[in-house]
Amino acid sequence: MPTLTFSAAGQSFEVSEGTSLLEFCLENETPMRFGCTVGSCGTCCFVPESGAENLSEMEDEERDTLEMCTGEEGARLGCLVKVHGDVTIRQDGA
Repeated sequence: MPTLTFSAAGQSFEVSEGTSLLEFCLENETPMRFGCTVGSCGTCCFVPESGAENLSEMEDEERDTLEMCTGEEGARLGCLVKVHGDVTIRQDGA
């Protein structure tokens, strides 16, 4: 099972491969913040510190929102990604 780690909080969770980050976070006590939950507000923007290759492929909708809300290289939206392997994420302010 993949391990999902929130670096700022020092929390790690085992998740099933293909797990929606949004669904997992809403069902469990995690430090991840969400807003609209549909990829348009940018509240759930995070940076994978390791394991970026273990996240689902970025689609145009996510890319467009990220261009509007951050200039951080490698940033992703938590509401739109699925976890396929070990990943450590950082969400500023979390």
